Order: sequence, then C-alpha cells, then structure tokens
Amino acid sequence: MLNSMTGFGRGEHVAPSGRYLCELQSVNHRYLEVRSRLPRRLAGLDLLIQRAVQGRFARGRIDVTLTEELPDGEPRKVRLNRTLAVEYLSAFKALQAELGLPGEVTLEFLCSQRDLFELEGDEVGAPETDWPDIRIALERAMTGLAEMRRDEGKSLEAALLGHLDLVEATVTAIIARAPEVVRNYKNRLEIRLQRLLEGKVVDPGRLEQEVAILADRSDIAEEVARLTSHLGQFREFIGQQGPHGRRMEFLLQEMQREANTIGAKANDAKISQDVVALKSTLEQLREQVQNVE
Repeated sequence: MLNSMTGFGRGEHVAPSGRYLCELQSVNHRYLEVRSRLPRRLAGLDLLIQRAVQGRFARGRIDVTLTEELPDGEPRKVRLNRTLAVEYLSAFKALQAELGLPGEVTLEFLCSQRDLFELEGDEVGAPETDWPDIRIALERAMTGLAEMRRDEGKSLEAALLGHLDLVEATVTAIIARAPEVVRNYKNRLEIRLQRLLEGKVVDPGRLEQEVAILADRSDIAEEVARLTSHLGQFREFIGQQGPHGRRMEFLLQEMQREANTIGAKANDAKISQDVVALKSTLEQLREQVQNVE
C-alpha cells in the first residue's frame, strides 16, 4: 500500500502545566525534511521533535508548529528588560554623537528591539521537563498525518494502476506489431527491386540478406523485455507496504529510456504512434509518483 507525501495532522494534550497543540503539514520533497516552529522557551526540543518525526515518516517536507497555553487560559504577562533598554538607548546616542547622525532615538525604535520584551514563562530553562506532555500531542498529530497520507495514497494507487494498465496495453500492441515491420519491409523491398530490375527475378538470397539486416537493426525484443520487467516491478511496488517512491521514480526513468530506444529502432509509423502514447502515459505516471512516499 502506498502513502502520499501530502497531508495534515493535528494533536493536542492538556496537562497540569498547560495545553499543548501540535500541527503537522506535509508536502512533496525528495528526501525527509523536518522544520519546527516552537515557542522560544521550548526551542531546545527541536532535535527531539525531528527524531520523533523521522521515526514515523520516510519522505516529505514536514512543518511542525507547536503552541502552548497556560492552565485555564491564564493570560501571560509581558516583561520589559529595563536595564537592557537603558543600555540600548545609551549605545544608540553614543553612536549617533560619534558619527554625527541626525534624528532621535524614539520609543517606537526601542520597541522594535524584540529582546527587550519577553512573555512570562518563556525563560530559558529545562524544556525536557515538558517533553513527555508535548510528545503526546506530537504523537496524536503524527497519527492524524499518517492517516491522511495513507488515504491520499489510496487515491494515488488507483490513479497509478489506471495509467499502468494503459502502458501495458500499449506495450502489448507494440509487441504484436513488431513482426509486421519486417514483413512489410520485405514486401516493399521486393517490389522496389522488381521495378529496378524491370521484371527480372529477384535473387532470394540477396533479398533475405537485406531483410535480415533490417530485422537486426529494428529488433526491439530486448527493449520490450526490459520494459515489461520494469512494469512488473512497478506493479509489485504498488502492492507492497513501505516507502517506494524513489525506486518507482528510477523505474520510470528506465522505462522512458527503453521507450525512446524502441521508437528509434522500430522504423514503423504505427509503432512510433504507440511510443508517443506510451511516453505520454509514462509522464503521467511520473507526475503521480512524485507524490509517493
């Protein structure tokens, strides 16, 4: 069963120390990238959060947003670092005098210095004490995200199987058409030689030699065999549990390569049309696979 890389999960946990709300949003990415937005006092938990997410998911860019509230919705007070504000004002005025700059150091300018203010409870301490409660909210959010990615994966699986059926049908048509290429060439060559020889008997040996040369040049048996093998592997990945997105992308690259070679070697209008349709469907598969974990 396939998993998508797109999804959203939300989890919360209420503890004596407060209420923790965790939200996860996941989008496509070649590898796994975890980005966290945490309250300042909990910044030290970033590595623990990354490890927890890495233990559940294999690919995707996952944004983790964590918010907290004090018990019973108690408002948090703003504290001003007055000593630091005075130091800022003194430093700015000294710099202004030294450089001869016009203007004034205003209250608005001082308020723009974010480190002058802090919320009560944002003190740097030991955030690990909050980790057990935060971990519960995170686990609930990851469970929700995993469920959504799994549901999206079911839709992806149905779309991939539909495109895969079209690819296999086109390959079957190419296989059926291949023998006709040599026969048609032999007939055209024989008619052309008869015209050139003005009705004289065509040397069967020479004719067969020319046909054999073309048959060797236009033989697509190996390419078709490899393409069929890749299709079989691709179908197996769809039915297996686990992150297979990158392997499926590699198989599609190989299938596109085989399709290009078939089109170049076949030298037949009908097969060329089938190859165009084949490459188009493979491209649609590639677009879908980019969202597979």
